Amino acid sequence: MPPHAMKSRLTAFIGPAFGLALAVGLLYPEADPDTLAAQGATALLKADLEGAFGDSAPSDVPAGQPLTTTAAAEASVFAALHRLTGDGDAIVGLSVTLQGAPTSDGDFERAFSTNLNSYNAFRRAHGLPAAALAAPGDLPDLRLDLNVGRNDHSVSIAARVANARDAVAVTPQDDSGAVRSWRVPKRSALMPPLLAIVIALLIRRTVLSLFVGIWVGAAIMAHQTGTSTLFAPVQGLWDVFAHYLRHEVVDTFRIEIIGFVIALVAMVGIMSRSGGVHGLIEKLLGFARTVRSTMAVTWGMGLVIFFDDYANCLLVGNTMRPLTDRMRISREKLAYLVDSTAAPVAGLSLLSTWIAFEVSTYQAQLPGAGINDSAYSVFLQTIPYRYYCLFTLAFVGLLILTQRDYGPMLRAETRARIKGQLVRPGSTPTVSEEMTRIAPKEGMQHHWRNAVLPISCVLLVTIGAIFGEGGGFAMLSDDRDKLFSIEGFTQVLYAGSGGAPIFIGATWGLLLAVFLVGSVRTRIAMAVGLVLTWELKPALTWLLSGSVPAAPDAVFGAVRSALPEQPWAHMPPQLAGYLSFGLLFAVFTWVTARLVPDVQARRSHLAWVEIRRAGFSSLRALFFAIIILFEAWMIGEVCKDLHTADYLVALLSGSVSPTMLPVLLFTVACVVAFATGSSWSTMSILLPNVVALAAAVGIDAGMGALAMVVMCIGAILEGSIFGDHCSPISDTTVLSSVSSAADHMDHVRTQAPYALTTGAVAIVFGYIPSVALPWWNLPLALATGLTALLTILFLVGKRTPEAEPPAHSPSRPPMERAPAEAAS
Repeated sequence: MPPHAMKSRLTAFIGPAFGLALAVGLLYPEADPDTLAAQGATALLKADLEGAFGDSAPSDVPAGQPLTTTAAAEASVFAALHRLTGDGDAIVGLSVTLQGAPTSDGDFERAFSTNLNSYNAFRRAHGLPAAALAAPGDLPDLRLDLNVGRNDHSVSIAARVANARDAVAVTPQDDSGAVRSWRVPKRSALMPPLLAIVIALLIRRTVLSLFVGIWVGAAIMAHQTGTSTLFAPVQGLWDVFAHYLRHEVVDTFRIEIIGFVIALVAMVGIMSRSGGVHGLIEKLLGFARTVRSTMAVTWGMGLVIFFDDYANCLLVGNTMRPLTDRMRISREKLAYLVDSTAAPVAGLSLLSTWIAFEVSTYQAQLPGAGINDSAYSVFLQTIPYRYYCLFTLAFVGLLILTQRDYGPMLRAETRARIKGQLVRPGSTPTVSEEMTRIAPKEGMQHHWRNAVLPISCVLLVTIGAIFGEGGGFAMLSDDRDKLFSIEGFTQVLYAGSGGAPIFIGATWGLLLAVFLVGSVRTRIAMAVGLVLTWELKPALTWLLSGSVPAAPDAVFGAVRSALPEQPWAHMPPQLAGYLSFGLLFAVFTWVTARLVPDVQARRSHLAWVEIRRAGFSSLRALFFAIIILFEAWMIGEVCKDLHTADYLVALLSGSVSPTMLPVLLFTVACVVAFATGSSWSTMSILLPNVVALAAAVGIDAGMGALAMVVMCIGAILEGSIFGDHCSPISDTTVLSSVSSAADHMDHVRTQAPYALTTGAVAIVFGYIPSVALPWWNLPLALATGLTALLTILFLVGKRTPEAEPPAHSPSRPPMERAPAEAAS
């Protein structure tokens, strides 16, 4: 057998073998039942707190707002604690029994203290003193006896709260009066994500592998909720569509993300047809004359769009793809540049939609751990320990500088440079070549403004929408000093983050792209359509949802008041608003375009039918990508229902010595994010529960509570992003494939070795010496880590073949040429 054929077969075997070994390794052991019971107690106490105080439980309740309780408060642990504490402070003595036997397991104490800190944040927001958990030797004011019940299927809690004068026995219930319980996850909770990942590695069919994982998970869920083993697969298949798909289709955030993708891709199609993209390429050629400089520009754009990872993925990939195609840079390499810049830069940036979310997950736990630093101060202190993100951003720069690659990426780059094949023969890109081959209309001038202005509009409108939705304008007039602080500004970014701002930004970018290249009649029709839509949209929104987003005006107030009191249909107001805008604008624009006579324009332009074709050609190419996105969200929901993340945490916890805690947490976060496809879910599960543990370990190890907490928070944040990068079921990984028009599994396969490299360097030269060596610091970690990465590149990597830029014009990418010419 020829050596190259043996190497090819060996390489093809490694991925599936690794996936199968991972599946067997994770499915064989059983998670510790006591750890699972503690996680169940954590979840039940959190639900108890939210059930007792409803929407007023978060810590951002305005001071002085009266305390309100729901019906569930009568059977709530924290409502009883609040009632017996009154307006004073209290020291709470905690005793825990597990199945009737006393236990000193620290996991249960952390379960209560985690939620106690959230309860204290609620009390402080109302100007009330906090309650503290009694330390050894303290004389408590209150006694809390927490009884945790556990069987093979569920965990439940009951409590007795007592002070010197009164005692209250409670069993938490939901609003329907049923006793709250938490379903214990089994090893089968790992099956859906692992099965999807392994099948994807084996057959490279993303849609099929994700569907199998969703179906299996739905069947397991059906069996655990009472369906017989024989009919569970049938019920699971029904639930795939009736429950999980329906849940995602009506979810406002999901629709906004899909709308953002559709609007942005349609905008790029119109920009391409009008010559705007090619005009932009001609301008960028002054900065990107070579493969290295083209990659550097792509990397630089990713660093500049630091405020949101979704916007980063879609804008950078779609903008730079025509230029990277021209330079024969593989789509896999472009997807890696996009994906490995978006999340790391958003995770590190102080002005992104990430930071306030990250801070909110552990903010309430700091006082209980004896840490007086503000949550934002703690976040700033984690930056020197954000080894994975720092090394990933640096590694991308080293790859560009050295022009070296290894593993599947080297083969992809060699194929693109030598043969002009931007994607692997036989692959299925998430966006079809029909969209990437849109050429400018004959005779259209290549104006770079037709691309730069819509892209700038997307960025500016998105930032403005985030600022407005987050209350920035109100804060600007009421509390300007707070707005210009890190805490205030990041709170605005977090409160305004979500799918709505990027969807609104992409929609206005699309409208501007059409306006710039349309005829006079098209512009008049759009202007009339916008004015009439602006006036009538509140009425139609009210008709669909019963909610009026804007105050009635004098013209249409009478019309809206004459409508029936009961709306004809009910849907979320946000969705009703989007649907109203789309329907009204489409109808008014079309009617106006039919009525207004055509006016001869002196400038080159696109007719309305050409604009429509360019937009719809792009959208037809998105069908496959949208299916993958929905499936990724659906399998994430399946994992949430099965408590996959909770099981993984219980399975991996306690497996190393306390001094290796940051490495353990980095690994746990990586595995959880890899299996669930969500870095944010991983952070929200791990961060609230790790502060007390890290503080205790830091004191015992002599590092101090703050140092260990800071390092552990940084490790979880990094591990979440690391696992997300390697996961084929991550939405940001899918979006990177979409924007780069790459085969999704090819993107995962080529990116994984690089992510594993930087992850290993982060552990070996970052977290381990940071704990073991008191004098280890960030400059040493960066110096040794970068040296290790360079060494790996020069020992394992090979310089990618040089290829002269193709002699064709930018309007004719390499894949449009004849095979003989492409191979030349």
